[in-house]
Amino acid sequence: MIFRRSLLREFSSNAAYIFIVLVAILITQFLVRLIGAASTGALPTEGLLPLVGLRLLTQLPPLIVISMFLAVLLTLSRSWRDSEMAIWMSSGQSLSQWIRPVLMFAVPLLLVAAVLSIALSPWAERRTAEYRRILDARDDLSALAPGLFQELRRTKQVFFIESSDLIKGVIKNVFVFSDTNDDPSIIRAEQGFVITDERGDRYVILENGKRVRRLSADTQTSEYEFAQFERYGLRMNSNEVRDGPLEERATDTLALIDKGTPSAFGWLFYRLSVPLSGLSLALLAIPLAYVNPRLGRSGNLIMAILLLMSTLQIINIMQAQVSNEAIPFVVAMVGFHGLLGALVFIVFYRRLQGITFRWPWQRSAAP
Repeated sequence: MIFRRSLLREFSSNAAYIFIVLVAILITQFLVRLIGAASTGALPTEGLLPLVGLRLLTQLPPLIVISMFLAVLLTLSRSWRDSEMAIWMSSGQSLSQWIRPVLMFAVPLLLVAAVLSIALSPWAERRTAEYRRILDARDDLSALAPGLFQELRRTKQVFFIESSDLIKGVIKNVFVFSDTNDDPSIIRAEQGFVITDERGDRYVILENGKRVRRLSADTQTSEYEFAQFERYGLRMNSNEVRDGPLEERATDTLALIDKGTPSAFGWLFYRLSVPLSGLSLALLAIPLAYVNPRLGRSGNLIMAILLLMSTLQIINIMQAQVSNEAIPFVVAMVGFHGLLGALVFIVFYRRLQGITFRWPWQRSAAP
């Protein structure tokens, strides 16, 4: 019991460290992409954190599987390197005795990954789609901030406001540059506010200002019109929030089964295969963790990392094949996980027989 508790403690600490590092890398990657979109005006800055959080939720199942696999692999390879495994073998214990503690550690994590993959990931995808629709449909004027030049792509205008009174709903010292082909102009007003007419159209009403308009869109002419106004209205283009069709990635798992389309079965294969493959990978990490204490590095560790990446990539490939009706869903599930289980048996058998995996250059150097 003491040995098992210490082993589970080491598994958990390694998995936590690996998971934190992977999450930090993933968040950085998401932020770089979203900040690039925000810098071009395609995404408001206040939408960065919610989108990063929702996107992270969709990636938690594979992150848990990767963390679990690497935790088992690194812990057992340390046991081989420190000769703890040699003591274990010399006491009459078999390598198969490690299966129970590894499963005690891996099964709860894989159950969490299954719940996240089957239930939480589709929910996060739906919230992401809805949030993006709200951001796309909101009025451009709501993105204005005092002291910043803000380009409104729908109306081809550039707004600048010096300050705003949120209680009264008034913006002060307003500058507007309109770059429309038929009516290019520059407007400067002391203050303004937003109204909505009976048809639902929104207008920015500017008060006490001046307007300079070029009479011709031809840049070779120099005819301008100067005007002073007490009140001037600018129509804003605003869209209603509309519920579009959900993609299969955002559809509930039960709805995917009821839908019964090849694309739906493709996503069902992905959601089920990520946690199920984690069980085979956890068992596969036991024989692949072998390290020769006399050598500085081991080919088995490199092979294990490549096998992990290949397994996750094959899941994506099989999902695409099921979606394209190239492979039936049942054949894909049975074939993929059957081959993965056979690989676990073969590698375990070779390791129990004392056969190690060697790279070609290692075989040539062996006596």
